[in-house]
Parts: sequence; structure tokens; C-alpha cells
Amino acid sequence: MVGVSDIVITGIGCVSPSGIGYDAFRQSISSGKCAIQRYETLSDEPRTTYFGAAIEDFDGKLYVTPRKALKVMGREVQLAYSAAHLAWQHAGLTEVTPEPERTGVVYSSEMIPGEIEELRPAIKACKEAGQMKFDNWGATFAKHIFPLWMLKSLPNMPACHVGIAIDARGPNNSLALDEAGGLLALEEAADIIRRGDADLMIVGGIGSRMTPTRAMYRPTRIYDQHPYDEATVLEPRCIPFDRRRRGIVPGEGAVAFVVESRHHAMQRNANILAVLKGQSSRCGRTLHYLGGSCTALASAARDAMQQAGVDPTDLAHVSAQGFSEFNLDIAEATAIAEVAPNVPVTAFSSYFGSTGAASGLLELAASIAAVRDRLTLPTLGYEQPDADCPINVCMQQQRTNQSDILKLSFTPMGHAAAVVVQCMR
Repeated sequence: MVGVSDIVITGIGCVSPSGIGYDAFRQSISSGKCAIQRYETLSDEPRTTYFGAAIEDFDGKLYVTPRKALKVMGREVQLAYSAAHLAWQHAGLTEVTPEPERTGVVYSSEMIPGEIEELRPAIKACKEAGQMKFDNWGATFAKHIFPLWMLKSLPNMPACHVGIAIDARGPNNSLALDEAGGLLALEEAADIIRRGDADLMIVGGIGSRMTPTRAMYRPTRIYDQHPYDEATVLEPRCIPFDRRRRGIVPGEGAVAFVVESRHHAMQRNANILAVLKGQSSRCGRTLHYLGGSCTALASAARDAMQQAGVDPTDLAHVSAQGFSEFNLDIAEATAIAEVAPNVPVTAFSSYFGSTGAASGLLELAASIAAVRDRLTLPTLGYEQPDADCPINVCMQQQRTNQSDILKLSFTPMGHAAAVVVQCMR
């Protein structure tokens, strides 16, 4: 058995709108670059405009081996695999062979809607006189769809493919708890190591709210769907805790951490990036429709800080979920004001939107990168405080000598998770 402080992070791989690879990701966020753009696809200008943060110039062939595996991977699975590949390299494991039975994988995933283009041939074959004949679908579908089509989009495929690639024969699991899933996956991996069932775990998250099907069916009351206006289109679209906030801005991303026992990391002379000092999760009742649970979030944060033995003065910053939605931001700000008053708050969603099941770990990666550089980074675009969000939102880049981070994640349905991480320099 090992202690909580002996769970360490030794590698980080990012595939994100803010860069592919840890170094590119770190440089992008440090420069204050916002990856959120206006997209013409699915836009209906008289009614609404589609804004989001997509990953540009991604090519799975650069990361996925063997190449033939691409045939059974949808884009989201390729993103997840690539993040793990980059984390493995970043941790210095390319020339190392960890014991397979002592190596495992936990991924945070979500519903993967699949790619519309793959259904196009079957749909076209069902047309008669320009009309869709639904009676033909049963007989036509199997003739025009790749036989392993469904395997490309199952939520457990990221952990499956990563496990096969690194010959990880230890614990393998997939969690589907939306925005809370990433930190919950990290907690599960730490518990697996702590109880002695593994020495090394790949912990990852994959989420995309940018695919056409997810974009079409996003909840209308909490996502940014305000009318397009040329006069205001250049304003920040994702500004958590600012009174001008318009709703959740979708993004996509994949991230993976290499997590080990300190003993295992020291045995192979690994570079330790951060130490997991505290972890907690809760679920509570929401006070508003899809409004999250302030009580659950505050309770999880308080417990994680108590485990870590830190108080607010020890924190470099609070890394917030930062949905940029009216009720969700109030719930989170209320929890932060209760457990970490006056601590600088950074919401990295202002850089790359809300990436669903990847958000917790991707935002944690951004926080670790910043604090290792002795920086607290601003919440982009934040200018007009909201009296209902009485927290110290960071407005400009500042130096910090503190090394601990409180990372919060929660869902609109009431799930909440928190971790305290100490960054090594």
C-alpha cells in the first residue's frame, strides 16, 4: 500500500484545439491564444451562429499503429489513442517495457455519435423518386455499411485500443460521466495503484461536442445559441463568470496522463511532473434545470483539500470548470467562494471551449503546465464581474510561487469531482 502523496504524474499527451502535443499545448495557452472560432457548418445566421473550438490539422496516421487499426477507429477514438501515444512518449516510456500485468488503462468517454458520412451510401440507396423510403432501410443498411461500423464508435474503444497498443493486461475501464469523468478516471486509476493492483496507469479523456449530430442536439437552454450580430461577433464567446456570458461553447479534445506509484517512477528514473495529493467526488440535487450542484462541488473540494493538507493560501489557483452559462457559473462560483475565497480562478474553457468528458483532464493539464512555469493564467475575455459570482477571477497573467492546484469538475446533472495536485518544478 502507498499513500495518496505517492501517486505521481509522469507524462501528459494533448490533442486539442490549442495544440497537439504537450509543448505545443503549453505554448499556446501561455501566449493567451483563444481557439474558439465561428463555424459556417450547421449555422443558420438569421437565428443562431455556431461557435466552437475544433482540432485543426489532425491526422491519425501520424500516431496510430498498426496503420490498419484506423479502419476500426472513428475520429474520436483516433484522438484518444493519439493522446495516449503522446503521453507515453512524454513519460519516456518508448524504450521501457512496463510489466504488462501491472499496467492498466482508464478512460473518460461519452456517447460517440459516429460520422454521418458513413451512413450516406445506405441513405442514398433507400431513396426512391427523391424521397427516403424507410421500408427499404432494413434490407439496404447491411449492404452499404462497413461490417464493423459500430465498433468504431463504442465508448469503451479508447481504453480498449490503448490497452492493446501498450500491452496493458491490468485493470481496464471506461467511465461515462460527462464533464466529471476525467477527474473520476484519475481518481480510479490512483485507487487501483494505491491498493496494489497496478504500478502504472494510462488515464485519458475524450470528448467532442463539435460533431454535427452533437451540435444539432445540444440543449438549447444552456449552450451558446444567441443571434449572430456582426457588431459583437468578435467579442469573446466563452467568458465564464462574466455577466455577459452567453452559454456553453462546445469544443473537442483528447488528453492522456501517465500515472504511476512514486516507487515505480523512481525505479525507472522518470521525470515527475506533479503529485496527486487529494481527490474526492460527490453527487447532489440540482436547484435549477441542468444547473449543477453547488453543495456537491463544495463538499468534494473541501474533502480533497483536507486530504491534501492544504488551505486556500497554499493554492496557486483554482482551475474551474467554467461552463460560461448563467446558473452553472453561479453554482460553481458559490462553491469556490465557500472553500477557496480570494484564490485566483482560471477557467481554461475560455481558451478551448467545453470538451465534455475530456474537459477535466485537459484543463488540469493546462493548470499543471502553467504552474510548472510559475504562472497563473487569466480567464480570457473576463472584464465585467457578475455580483452573483463573487470570486477572484484572474484577469491577467501573473507570477506565482505556489505549487498546489485545486481542479474542479462538475456536470449540469449534479455530479462533482475535485483533485488537489502539487506541481513539481
